[in-house]
Amino acid sequence: MFGWLTKKGKIHDAAFGLYTALVTQARQPEFYQQGGVADTKEGRFDLILVHAFIVFRRLKTSPAQKELAQQVFDVMFADMDQNMREMGIGDVGILKRIRKMSESYHGRIVAYEEGVAAGEETLGAALNRNLFADTSVSEAQITMMSKYVYAAIDHLSTQEDSALMRGEVSFPAPPYEPSGF
Repeated sequence: MFGWLTKKGKIHDAAFGLYTALVTQARQPEFYQQGGVADTKEGRFDLILVHAFIVFRRLKTSPAQKELAQQVFDVMFADMDQNMREMGIGDVGILKRIRKMSESYHGRIVAYEEGVAAGEETLGAALNRNLFADTSVSEAQITMMSKYVYAAIDHLSTQEDSALMRGEVSFPAPPYEPSGF
């Protein structure tokens, strides 16, 4: 009788696991120290969106994972809501910021999807406009991030649907040498 509760709980747990993994990956210091991503709220948000794009792109390859993708999206924005509350932002301010974040998310997803389809140069331009908007980065850093996105997409394509449905995902290492650029 209550089987739907168990299913909902498992999907939410899986979504939380996937979201936690993508945030953990986006927090890798190499992206900021050698990769040129701004270590600011905006830079961290944009790098989370890059990783969310990679995860959502993988999830949309399987019709069975549509509900999981929606749950990951919901967990992501609930976390952002909670973070803003912890920063002391009121309900009205949060609503406006969440709306703006959602619009930013959708715009970036479209730009990254078009970039991946068109090739490394177009993806690099999309990353430069969005992820690197507040920084001055070298062409090498943009190229490395573009290559990383393609590598991460390839890496996730090898992961089993069943692992994703359990909330298990892995990403390749950030593509930066310890010596930096």
